[in-house]
Amino acid sequence: MKIQYSEKCFEHALEEQKKRAPHMLTKVANTAARRAGQIRGLVIEHHVSAWFRKFYPFQYLDADNYQQWTQPCAHDFKLKISSRILRVDVAGPRKDGSFGSYRQKPRSDVDFHILCKAIGFQKWDQIDFHEGFEIIGVLKACDFTVEISPKNIIPFSDWLKMIHL
Repeated sequence: MKIQYSEKCFEHALEEQKKRAPHMLTKVANTAARRAGQIRGLVIEHHVSAWFRKFYPFQYLDADNYQQWTQPCAHDFKLKISSRILRVDVAGPRKDGSFGSYRQKPRSDVDFHILCKAIGFQKWDQIDFHEGFEIIGVLKACDFTVEISPKNIIPFSDWLKMIHL
């Protein structure tokens, strides 16, 4: 599924990165590649979150650390489905373009990981976000490992049906 680029989402991601970056300590390096990864992840996260906020406004809930810049949180937003709250992480690609967790990634407080990439991704320091974003699929938390098995990726439309959206 494709999500269109939004200048508003991009600007919100830049603002969040400025406020949150000093407190994003799950990885030890503070290199150009790491900073690019932070902004790439936040731009993708903001676009996916905005899509859910627009199309499922009654189910969408902000993350537990919404606008609390110093507070870590493993999920990016939540969905209220009936009486259940699903915690969702938006996972962008690593700098080599592959998907997967890393050793320091928090392993709890997430139910699903939505895999999404910028369509204009050439390499970590060369991305045209204006081309939009593609949701690759969804993984259950237990399947979001360093090496992802393609057989565990749930097609996005199937996942929406699975969670009754």
